[in-house]
Amino acid sequence: MVLCAAASQFSRPVAIKNQPPTQQPPAETTPPPADTVKVTAYLQDPWVAQAVVREIPRQTVGTELANGRVQITDLRPKATPDQAGNFMMQPGSDGDSQVNAQVVTSNTLDMWQNYRKGPIEWSFGSPILDVVPHKKEGMNAYYSRWEGSTNFFFQDSPQLNTTVKTANSLDVVAHETGHGILDGMKPGYLGTNDRETGAFHEAFGDCSAMLATLQDAEMRDKIIQQTGGDLSKPNALAWLAEEFGKARRLANDDPSDDDRAWLRNAQNSFTYVKPETLGDGRGDDEHLGGEIHSFGRLWAGAFYDCLKVTYEDGLAQNMAPAQALKYAADTLGPLFARAVDHAPASRGRFKDMGLQLIQADKETNNGHLGEGFKKVFLDRKIISPKDLQSEADRRQNLPKLTVDHDFGSKSEAAAFVNARAAQLGLPQGVQLSTASMSINQKGEQVVNLLYQRNVPVTVPGLEGLTTDVNGGVTLVFDAQGKLSEFHHSGVTSETVQDEMEGIAYLQRKSQILEDERRGMLFTRDDGKPYLAVVRDGKLVRVPSSACDCGCCSKCS
Repeated sequence: MVLCAAASQFSRPVAIKNQPPTQQPPAETTPPPADTVKVTAYLQDPWVAQAVVREIPRQTVGTELANGRVQITDLRPKATPDQAGNFMMQPGSDGDSQVNAQVVTSNTLDMWQNYRKGPIEWSFGSPILDVVPHKKEGMNAYYSRWEGSTNFFFQDSPQLNTTVKTANSLDVVAHETGHGILDGMKPGYLGTNDRETGAFHEAFGDCSAMLATLQDAEMRDKIIQQTGGDLSKPNALAWLAEEFGKARRLANDDPSDDDRAWLRNAQNSFTYVKPETLGDGRGDDEHLGGEIHSFGRLWAGAFYDCLKVTYEDGLAQNMAPAQALKYAADTLGPLFARAVDHAPASRGRFKDMGLQLIQADKETNNGHLGEGFKKVFLDRKIISPKDLQSEADRRQNLPKLTVDHDFGSKSEAAAFVNARAAQLGLPQGVQLSTASMSINQKGEQVVNLLYQRNVPVTVPGLEGLTTDVNGGVTLVFDAQGKLSEFHHSGVTSETVQDEMEGIAYLQRKSQILEDERRGMLFTRDDGKPYLAVVRDGKLVRVPSSACDCGCCSKCS
């Protein structure tokens, strides 16, 4: 007991030389989330190839399949990520389609903004595009400005023993996103009933799909394997929407096309005639039709030929074939974006686009590919030698105009141009409004303006109605503020006649909603959108892409 008491008396801390001070253990911390996440996505349609795993920026999908420009807004429960933020979806699940649609849409927008070297705003005012992967049952997909969305359909295919979901197709999603992108760059193109402009809208979507396909190294390798490096041979780059196309062909009444696995094929030899001369049909794989998706194959084919020209230029520079494919996309994509930016504001005609693509190569690529592009467009009768000379003369006589600052708003740009209407040779009394404006990294400003003239509708069965026909003005100012491009597309008797032919075409396609239902979504019972509506005695264009079913007489 005494010993114990003594021990207790001296039990205070004893300092020991060179012993480090006691430290508290560090608090546990959660590592910051990685900048990238893993997702499942399709490089081709599910019928052709399984989904692959890709690592993408976390911000592309976020935690709710949304970012600042694109968001999934589905009619089914939205997919959720795992604890690491990855979206690894089961094949065939709703989340499978949602993730693919989000990733492909976002990547397609990023691709075009990179090619344009500047932002692309959606035309409907909101910064965010809604993407609806399960809009409705059917074999369709469409872009709608009035809904601010791209919309994808689903349908069982007994012949393929699967449910075909257009949201699972890179080609279809990139195509519909392309409609939204072109509508942001040239809003006037969905404000006209001109059939060739409608066909260019469809072709631009197909070009978007081709360029999106070339963004992935695995797909570039596959295309080289399919072709042996010869792009004149059949390949997945030229084929659009293999699963959708195969299901449609197996479901139709024509057994002769069952072996063809594509909705459209850019490897074609079509040459230009006015679409109205071809009737309303779709033609077939060897014959051009006047239906706008069919007629759009002409421009898509010319674009594929230009890709081939650019690819072969890469090979001539001793690039490996897969590298030359990437060079083709990264060279032609920016030229095409510039061509569209510099094209007329109110109508998108094939000839204008061909001439602008040649000029874009001259301005930014020292004309390196111009002769090859000229041959493509001349061979396809999209342009003529006379057109080339007329274009050179036009460019020699651009108005002399400069601006000393960047326009701060659409209203400021419109006031600037309206004040100089006489100097630009515009019709007296027109009041232009700015449809779109942009400035790229080089400091070049592009302004698209529209004005309207109300005219009577002369289509039998629609007499007594009026409609607005747009005139358009495009101005491009270089980095020093000098006008470097100018187009004025007036409202002429020819323009009005083209509009009447386009309205008659919509009437024959049952795409005019003739009874007044304000506030409704302008979609038929079969899911196909109306493209015009009658309101207060006026025929009004509905700004939407014409989705492409083609599997029944009702939709074709």
